[in-house]
Amino acid sequence: MTCKDFSSMVPGFLDDTLDNDSLRRFLNHYDECKSCREELEIQYLVKRVFDEKSAGEELNLSKDLPAYINSERELLRKRRRLSMTAAVFETVAIFTAVVTAILYIFI
Repeated sequence: MTCKDFSSMVPGFLDDTLDNDSLRRFLNHYDECKSCREELEIQYLVKRVFDEKSAGEELNLSKDLPAYINSERELLRKRRRLSMTAAVFETVAIFTAVVTAILYIFI
């Protein structure tokens, strides 16, 4: 991912609208690129200042942003587990349908 790609994904990250693959790539780039971490800090701070939900709250960028990054990492882990669980159920359903069809044909 390039820094330009990262920059274009920041609004989606802050609005929690990135898909799993985009979120994974975004977080990986965040870990690797100091200038993009700084850009995210600035955009996160601006969003928090203008966010109605945080009006009147004390802003602590050194705690808030890392907590938000960690919650997004946890969300990505949960999404991956959910995808894997769904794939297992889908496989079981297909297997069951095939076995049922075979039994139906031969019985």
